[in-house]
Amino acid sequence: MTSTTTPPPPVSAENQADEAAAGAHLIVVSNRLPVTLEQKGSEWSFKLSSGGLVSALSGLKREMSFTWVGWPGKDFGADDRVKIDNLLKENACSAVYLDDETAELYYNGFANSILWPLFHYHPGEMMFEETAWDAYQRANEAFAQSLAAVVKDGDLVWIQDYHLMLLPRMLRGLLDSSGRRGVKIGWFLHTPFPSSELYRILPVRRQILEGVLAADLLGFHTYDYARHFLSSCTRILGLQTAGDSVDAGGRVVRVGTFPIGIDPSKFSEALATDEVRGRLGELERRFAGERVIVGVDRLDYIKGVPQKLLAFEQFLSQRGDGAERVVLVQVAVPSRGDVEEYRQLIGSVNELVGRINGRFGTIEYTPIHFLHRSVGFAELVALYAVADVCLITSTRDGMNLVSYEYVASQAQRHGVLVLSEFAGAAQSLDGAVIVNAWNIEEVAAALALALAMPAAQREASFRTLHKYVAKHTAAYWGTSFIAELTRVRHAADAAALLPPLPAADAAAAFRRATKRLVVLDYDGTLSATRTIPEFARPSPLALRTLQRLAGAALVYVVSGRTRADMDRWFRGVDVGLAAEHGLFYRHPPSAALGAEWRSLPAPADPLWRDAVLPLLQHYAERTPGSFVEMKEAGVTWHFRNADPEFGEWQANELRANLERVLAHRPLNIVNANKAVEVRPARVDKPAAVRAIVAELAGTTTPVDFCLAAGDGRADEPVFAYLAQEFAHVPLFTATVGRKPTAARYYVQDVDAVLSVLGKLTEPAN
Repeated sequence: MTSTTTPPPPVSAENQADEAAAGAHLIVVSNRLPVTLEQKGSEWSFKLSSGGLVSALSGLKREMSFTWVGWPGKDFGADDRVKIDNLLKENACSAVYLDDETAELYYNGFANSILWPLFHYHPGEMMFEETAWDAYQRANEAFAQSLAAVVKDGDLVWIQDYHLMLLPRMLRGLLDSSGRRGVKIGWFLHTPFPSSELYRILPVRRQILEGVLAADLLGFHTYDYARHFLSSCTRILGLQTAGDSVDAGGRVVRVGTFPIGIDPSKFSEALATDEVRGRLGELERRFAGERVIVGVDRLDYIKGVPQKLLAFEQFLSQRGDGAERVVLVQVAVPSRGDVEEYRQLIGSVNELVGRINGRFGTIEYTPIHFLHRSVGFAELVALYAVADVCLITSTRDGMNLVSYEYVASQAQRHGVLVLSEFAGAAQSLDGAVIVNAWNIEEVAAALALALAMPAAQREASFRTLHKYVAKHTAAYWGTSFIAELTRVRHAADAAALLPPLPAADAAAAFRRATKRLVVLDYDGTLSATRTIPEFARPSPLALRTLQRLAGAALVYVVSGRTRADMDRWFRGVDVGLAAEHGLFYRHPPSAALGAEWRSLPAPADPLWRDAVLPLLQHYAERTPGSFVEMKEAGVTWHFRNADPEFGEWQANELRANLERVLAHRPLNIVNANKAVEVRPARVDKPAAVRAIVAELAGTTTPVDFCLAAGDGRADEPVFAYLAQEFAHVPLFTATVGRKPTAARYYVQDVDAVLSVLGKLTEPAN
C-alpha cells in the first residue's frame, strides 16, 4: 500500500501547538501519574513531579485543555480515594487504582521482566509467567475502564510506552460500543522496538501488536524502531504496510518518528546561577591539569557501563608515561538493586573500577571517580560543563537524553560527544563521534580522537549539535506528535463519517426500479481472498444469493480471475462476468445482448510471453512460496505465500526488470495484492464497466437503479465512474471495510455484502 497524499508544509512548533489546540481536549495516559501524594493526618497534599515527560508536555498544557491519567503509585482505601480523586481533579489529573498484587505483577512481572529486556535485545533476561501476563491484561483493562469514564467524543488520547500496549484496543472497544467514534488515540514508545526476528519469540506477540494497532497514530523515536514494528506487523500478522502506515483490516494506522528532546534553556539558565558557577569553579580547580571525561547513566545492563570502563582501561593502556592525565567521572544512578541481574552488574562494575584505579592510579591521581548515587541538578550541570568529553556507550537505548543535556551545557567549552550507535540519539545528533559500544578498541580510539580534536573542529561540531538540540526540544516533540494526531484525525474524518450501506433504503429503491444494475467485485467482496486460485471458488450461499438476485436484476461479477475459472464457478448462475480485470466480459442472459465472451482492445501479440515467462519463472524458483499463474491474455506472479518482506523485495526487482524487457510494448505492469501482473494496456475494471454500461444503454429501457461493491483500490475508479454515469438515479456504491473511498457507503465484510444482496430480493414488510 502506498500513500498518494501530499505531505503538508513544515510548520513551527508554535503553529503546531496552535493547530492542535483548536477545539481539542488532550488526555495523556502514562503508567504513573507525575505526582507525589503526601498525607498529613487525614488530609492529602499534592506535588507535581519533575521529569522529561512532564517537561515535554508542559507546553501543551498551556495551549489546550489537558488531563493526565495514571496510577498514583499504590493502592488506597475507599475513603482516601475520594479525597485523592477530588485533589487530583483540581490539578487536571485522574487516578487509575490497582491492587498491590496486580500492580507488582503487571509492572515488574511483565512490563519490566518481559517487554523491557526483549525491547532492549536481552531476551535471556525474560521470565514469562502466565500470572504476570494476566496481571498485565487486568491492569490495562483497569486503565481502559477509568479512561472510558472521562473521555468524551472528539477528545485526543495519548498513551505512553510499553506498559500500556493493550490499552488502545481495550479502550477503542469501550468507546465504539458507546458511540464515541470521534476519539483519536495516539501511542508512543519510549524504548527501542526490536527486530521482528527477536520480537517473534514473545509468546503473546499477536495480542501486543493487535493492542496498539487500535490506535490511530503510533510514534517511535527513530525510523529503525518504526521499521522493525512495521516488519513485525507484516511477518506476524500478515498485514500490508507502507513506510508510514499499516493497513489493519481496512483501518489505516499511521506510523511516525518523533525523536524526543529536552528543555535546553533549563541548562543554559542554570549555568548562569551562582550555585552552578561556584561548583564549576571548584571542579575546574580540582581537575586542574587533567582532561575530564564524564559519563552519566542509570546502572542498567542496557547502558553499557562495563563496556565504557573496559574502553577507558584500553585507552589508558595505550598512553605513554608523559601523557597528560585523563580522568573519567562516572555517575551511576542506582536502579532495581533488589533484582539479581542488577546486583551482579553492580558487583562487576565495582570490580572493574577497583582494577583500573589500582592499575593506573597513584597517590596524586585517581583515573576513575565513580559515584554510585544520584546527584543534584546543579552538580550535574557543573559536571557536564567541566567535561572535555561525554562518553555514552549504551548497548541499546531508546534515545538517551544525557547526550542532549551535555550539548546544552557546553556553550563555553565546546566539548566532544562520543555516542554509541545503539542509542536512538545517534540517528539525530550529527556532529557526535559515533562508535560501536561493543568494540572496545574503537571506543578507546574515539576517546583519543576526541581529546586531540582541534578547537575549530570542536566548535564546528558543537554548533551543529547545539542547533539540533535547541530546535528539537521536549516541547517540540510534544506539539509535533499532537499536531500529527490532529492531522490524522482530520484525514480520518471522512472515513469515520462514512455511513454503512442502508440495506432497507437500497431494497426499497430496488423494488421501485424496473431495470436494475448490480456490479460486484469478486475476491474480498463475494469471497474471501484465497492464496491458491483453485480454492477461491464462491460459497454455496454466494451462488444462491446471486441466482436469486439475477432473477430481478442485471448482475455482473468483475474479477481478475481467468474466464475459464469464472465459467466453471458460475455455471448455471445467470450473471454477467468480467474476467482478467475486464479484458473479457459477457452479459447475463436477461440482458438479451448475447451470451458470448467479448473483449476490450484486441489482445497484444502473445509473443511477448516468450520474453516475460522465463523471467517470472526465475523469480518463482528463487522466491519460496511464490508461483506463476497463466491467463489467456496476461500472466501473474503471486507471492502471497512467500516471506512478506522478501516477497516485496523480489517484486520490486521483478517490476524493474519487466519495465526494461517490455519497454515500448502496449502492456501494463500492474501491482496487484501480493502479485505482479502483466496484461494488455488500457485494460482495467473501469474500462470494462464503461463498455458494459454503454452496451446496456443501447437497449430500450434505461437503468434506474445501480448498486456496486468492491474492496480494493481497483474498485475506486469504478465507484467514481458510476457516480457520474448514474447521477440522477438511485445509486448505492459501497467499499468493503470502513476506509477513505470514492464510494458513498461501506459494508463490513463478505458476510455483510451477501446479507445486503439477499435483502434486495426480500418482499416488502
